[in-house]
Amino acid sequence: MDSVESGSEAQVQIRLVAKQEKYKVPDAPIVVPQQLQRYGLSEIVNHLLGHEKPVPFDFLVDGQFLRESIAKYLKQNSLSAENILTLEYVESMLPPTEIASYSHDDWISSISAAASDRFMVGSYDGVVRVWNAQSECESELRGHESAVKCVVATSRNTAKRSKVELVSGSQDRTAIGWGTKGGQRKALYTARGHTDSIEAVAVNPTNTHFVTASADATIRFWSLAVPKESEDAQLEDQSVAPPEKKRKGTSTITKAAVGTLSGHVGAVTSVCFDTDRESHIYSGGWDHSVRTWDVAMGVNVATNLCDKVVLDVDYSTHSRLIATGHADRSVRLWDPRSSDNTVVKLRLTSHGGFVPSVAWAPSSAFMLASASHDGTIKIWDIRSRTPLYTVQAANAEDKGKKLLALDWHQSLLLAGGESGSLRIHSVNSQYEDGSDRGTKLA
Repeated sequence: MDSVESGSEAQVQIRLVAKQEKYKVPDAPIVVPQQLQRYGLSEIVNHLLGHEKPVPFDFLVDGQFLRESIAKYLKQNSLSAENILTLEYVESMLPPTEIASYSHDDWISSISAAASDRFMVGSYDGVVRVWNAQSECESELRGHESAVKCVVATSRNTAKRSKVELVSGSQDRTAIGWGTKGGQRKALYTARGHTDSIEAVAVNPTNTHFVTASADATIRFWSLAVPKESEDAQLEDQSVAPPEKKRKGTSTITKAAVGTLSGHVGAVTSVCFDTDRESHIYSGGWDHSVRTWDVAMGVNVATNLCDKVVLDVDYSTHSRLIATGHADRSVRLWDPRSSDNTVVKLRLTSHGGFVPSVAWAPSSAFMLASASHDGTIKIWDIRSRTPLYTVQAANAEDKGKKLLALDWHQSLLLAGGESGSLRIHSVNSQYEDGSDRGTKLA
């Protein structure tokens, strides 16, 4: 058994384990001083790996990140130093840094990054704005009659093929497909059929269809393509037919839904696609349920229940888990592969207000972000129940203002809400967990 010279200091045996193959070391127990913290432990791992340039690591013990000395952990948990302590180490994520802030006249309701240099922002003033990385507002898209509640960007390849760059949904009960025509971004069609506010919109992985979730308790499924002529005759509810007089700037082409999914009791607040099975979507709502739907069959195939309103839902293709934000200040994780439809796999608590938006990291099975009415963004590693970082607004005037929207795109984390500021943060793009897909939670 290896040992570390420590004089008369109290010692403890530890076993170091890693899931990332490139960072694995022999798992034989070693003796270290109990006073070591993450920095000292990180030095040991780097020494064992023979790194000339040190890599910072975090250490997990019993599902929690070690943020103190080993001695304090043992004392707080009434553990004996005679036992071997297993420490899982993972590459550290650097704290997010706010690098830009774009101002809006009203509350920001939704954010979707089309690329690292183009951001779509929906606002309560009824306008969708398109920003570039040079802090320039490229377009102000006006067409909705009321607040914009949701927006989603399509891929650039899709925009070239179908000409639809983004879809927005509004309290005016419509969704608009926007694209470039005649050298300017404008409304290409208006999707009608909902009888109440559209709260969420999502585009499928192949960018051929989109879904809308509404306060009318339904989810509707639409083709993303621009129709050759108006589909007014196909509207299910003529009470929401387009008025004869159009608002300036809106399209005269009306799109009808391909199908309607019913089952929620009350408003549907959120929806997202399963990126591995694009015929499946997940939704959450006021009825405290997270539902799985097969849009091809038009059926609700599974219902997961909790005791609080679901405000947002996001699916991770890396972990194959669903994250949800809630009105009880919590983030919950669900495994859609589980046959148990009533048990939450993990509940993360640290926020001081509603959690209206959650977003998985694009390249990790474990990293997750949440935005809250308490004005903060929290970064989680789901192997621990405590947040890695709590991110406050850099601008003093924005601190404490409600956050409503969040998007994680490559190395950028974007957030916005009550203050009207689009906060753009740089996150450690080098962070990749290298784990197998399909994370299982105990």
